[in-house]
Amino acid sequence: MASKAAYQQKLEAQLKEWDANLALVRAQAAKATADARVSFENELEKMKLKREEAHKSLEELGKRSESAWEDMKDSTEKVWAEMGKAMEKMTARFK
Repeated sequence: MASKAAYQQKLEAQLKEWDANLALVRAQAAKATADARVSFENELEKMKLKREEAHKSLEELGKRSESAWEDMKDSTEKVWAEMGKAMEKMTARFK
C-alpha cells in the first residue's frame, strides 16, 4: 500500500499535468474564431471548477493524519477520475 506522501505526490504531479493541458487549450482558444472561443471559454470554466474540486480534495487529504488518510482515498479517487475523464474529453474535442 502506498504511503500518504507518495499518494499526494502522485496527485500533485497529475494536477500539474492537467494545468499544463489547460494552458494549451487556453492558447488554442486565443487563436480560435469568436464562436469557437466562446465554446472554449465555457469548457475552460467548467474545467476550472473541476480542477478546484480536485485541488480541495488534495488539500483535505493533506490535513488527514497518516493513519486516517485512507478513509478519504475512495472519494479522492472519484474526484480525480471525473477530472481525468473531463480533461480527456475536452482535449480531444479541441485538438
